[in-house]
Amino acid sequence: MNIPVLIIEDDFWIAGIHEEQVEKNQYYSVQKIAKSSKEALHYLDHCTHLPQLILLDIYIPDTEGLTLFKKLRTDYHQIDVIVISAANDRETMIKTKRYGAFDYMVKPADEDRIKQSLHLYFEYTKLINDHEQFNQQHIDHLFHSGQLGSFKQDKNENVPKGIDPLTLQEIIRFLKSASYEPMTATYISKSLGMSRSTARRYMEYLVSINKAETILNYGNIGRPLRQYVYREQNEQNSS
Repeated sequence: MNIPVLIIEDDFWIAGIHEEQVEKNQYYSVQKIAKSSKEALHYLDHCTHLPQLILLDIYIPDTEGLTLFKKLRTDYHQIDVIVISAANDRETMIKTKRYGAFDYMVKPADEDRIKQSLHLYFEYTKLINDHEQFNQQHIDHLFHSGQLGSFKQDKNENVPKGIDPLTLQEIIRFLKSASYEPMTATYISKSLGMSRSTARRYMEYLVSINKAETILNYGNIGRPLRQYVYREQNEQNSS
């Protein structure tokens, strides 16, 4: 799955940060960065394929207040919108919610919050794509998106300090979709756009709860190479 994103942000430095955050996620790609309302609407009017998601700053110099947001929701209702803006007043909150913003972050949005928002949107998209009909549990999660991150988690596993449930779910999803070959922390980190130490910490946690196991690969010289196998995959491969 690849989710194309349009970033509408007049500050090129902030736009670059948001682009970097989006591109770190393997399920997303930045389709276009627009620095004005005019540029954004011209692009949407003429692009071959519309983006699926827009990251929108409300305070754009060539438009007033929520004008661009309302137009996007009216003319391009099939595109979802996540707002990242300095606006934090009551009227803006009420109107963006009523007009259907998927999420709202107040600037400066930190990396973990953006990562969480993208994760929730991915969970939402996957749930929509995987079903033709929905039971009440599915519907509850669709209409209460803050719960999406815990969907299908095992009792939301009371994870220890330093283990983020959203990052853990991302790693588990990657492991489940990967081949049965053992993987190093370096390979996992590069695949998911995280540091090697972070990947190793999460893999060691999965080992500690018996959801992964380690394999030591002894080469000709030096220390043995530590590799990981997701337990579900390993059991399937050996059966």
